[in-house]
Amino acid sequence: MLGSKDRCRLLYREIAFSRSYDGIEAYLKSHTFVAQQLHTERLPGHSVIAREMAEMPASYIRLISRLVTFQMRRRGMNVVVDSSGFSLKTSSKWFDIRIKRKSSRKDYLKLHIVMDVETKIILHFSITNWKGSDSKEFQRLIRNLPRLGKVAGDKAYSSRANCQAVADKKGKPFLCFKTNATGKAKGYPAWQISFRAYTDNPDEWMDEYHIRSIVEAAFSSLKRCWGPDIKSIKGWLKRRELALKVLAYNVKRVLYEGRAKDLGIPLWVNRQ
Repeated sequence: MLGSKDRCRLLYREIAFSRSYDGIEAYLKSHTFVAQQLHTERLPGHSVIAREMAEMPASYIRLISRLVTFQMRRRGMNVVVDSSGFSLKTSSKWFDIRIKRKSSRKDYLKLHIVMDVETKIILHFSITNWKGSDSKEFQRLIRNLPRLGKVAGDKAYSSRANCQAVADKKGKPFLCFKTNATGKAKGYPAWQISFRAYTDNPDEWMDEYHIRSIVEAAFSSLKRCWGPDIKSIKGWLKRRELALKVLAYNVKRVLYEGRAKDLGIPLWVNRQ
């Protein structure tokens, strides 16, 4: 039986290489230096991997991700909140009213994240099925974060309760208002303050709101490096695989940040 460290290393390796089992095996055979650094003389068999996946709860993967990013958390962070879908191999049957017959639609899992604008690190995440409400996940995402700066999110997160949750953490909400929104506080003064700032100077407010566009870079990196789909079939494996993708992304970002700091160079530069 593998220990918890070996189990985490084994599962993480499957995602980090973004290859099939045979692809990883061939890569390590041709890159002996990488195999030595990973302390991997031979890969465990398929049955070992399947058995150990059952022993690796998603809560443990989430805990490792929090420990990896803990040192990067700080007061006054500017963050963005968003979600994106990762397709599954399974499909659902739907009755199409237009063509008056049943059709199939590919299922997907929805990944909800809150990301630090400066470091592009995913500070917290949750996974729901495609029916999961973005707005309901918002407070769960920011709950364990320290005092915040600006918090940006699209119309899916726009609600009085969410605005107030940001203000309670000393942050400034930039949650894009829906077309039918009004400035009535209804017990949430942060909503009224944000709405007035928007109506008084909409151009300036929208300039601040557009920091949320940076979150697309995180989703692009996740899908480009580790795949836009989930290959697992069983329900509990699907969420663990997606959680491992987030863990792999965070490890990469933390290593980039640490290396840039050691070299004394900025991680990002403006293009002229």
